[in-house]
Amino acid sequence: MDRNKISKIATTIVAPVLFSREGTIEKVVSITKEAATNGAKMVVFPETYIPGYPWWIWMGINNNKKLELFKKQYANALEVKSPEMDYIKTTAKKNGIIIALGFVEKDCGTLYNSQVLINEEGNICIQRRKLMPTGEERTIWGMGDGTSLQVCDTSIGKVGMLICYEHSMPLSRYTLYSMGEEIHVAMWPGANFRSQPRDRKKIIDVAMRNMTFEGQVYVVYSSSCVGQEELDFYLELDPGNKGILDEGGGISGIVDPISNYIAGPIEDKEQIVYSEVNLDNIVGVKHMIDCVGHYARPDVFQLNVFSRKHQPVKFVNSSVETLSEKDTCRDACMNESSPSSKGAGNE
Repeated sequence: MDRNKISKIATTIVAPVLFSREGTIEKVVSITKEAATNGAKMVVFPETYIPGYPWWIWMGINNNKKLELFKKQYANALEVKSPEMDYIKTTAKKNGIIIALGFVEKDCGTLYNSQVLINEEGNICIQRRKLMPTGEERTIWGMGDGTSLQVCDTSIGKVGMLICYEHSMPLSRYTLYSMGEEIHVAMWPGANFRSQPRDRKKIIDVAMRNMTFEGQVYVVYSSSCVGQEELDFYLELDPGNKGILDEGGGISGIVDPISNYIAGPIEDKEQIVYSEVNLDNIVGVKHMIDCVGHYARPDVFQLNVFSRKHQPVKFVNSSVETLSEKDTCRDACMNESSPSSKGAGNE
């Protein structure tokens, strides 16, 4: 692919429109237009930006209320094959910009923490799901699989993506490096939510700068923040949040291959930050350390990646397509050649 060695990239701290897929999509469109107008060739949004990160899963509310909130998230989740996603793809094409987007994906009856990378021609070149939802996230989201480790050769370089605490999985990171990743996109949720004994911003900062050193890559990362509407909702939902949850939160930035910030970090309020990324700068770092090349020891260590999709049902009748050949669960459910619609397998 013809590529620009120097490209301007934008990343964001942004709050969603609470429980509104359509409202948050309009913010995506508006911010994308602003970034493109300012010369950016890629814009990065936070984890599960559409329709927003479900902080309520970590709060002390009863199961009936959690089920009610899950239904709201389900109703506002985004399907990959949908008019809403087509609208976002069209926005990328009209503005000549790559969009990296985090969203809650709906596929049949299951929700996933997902990402897409949409190129400037309006095509999805990466579609992936978080391999391991973290903690309470496993009560509402399914898991990704080996097909979720992808790198796409774009006009600005070879781009890979991970979500939040996937960055604590060394083998996931190493897999992307082995695919020739040059620009890593990372997405996080952001909040001033002091419910756990840790500083979320410091963890994100350390993880992002470590990845640039470890993988000799640029890292572009985005976090969400909590707006006033969202804060009011959570304080009413659980009064115990008073004093441990505040408006704002989040940290975003762009880090070069030797762990220096070239944009940001920005914190705590909605904003966009820009920087130029020069792929030639990777070459000098690779001269010293290439973790999947001359600084690797495959005679001592090797990694096996099982990059196939596992589905719960497989039709073994040769006249019927298997579920594993489908793009999504929903495609398989609606396939006209399924046994339920043609009576296959009934002798």
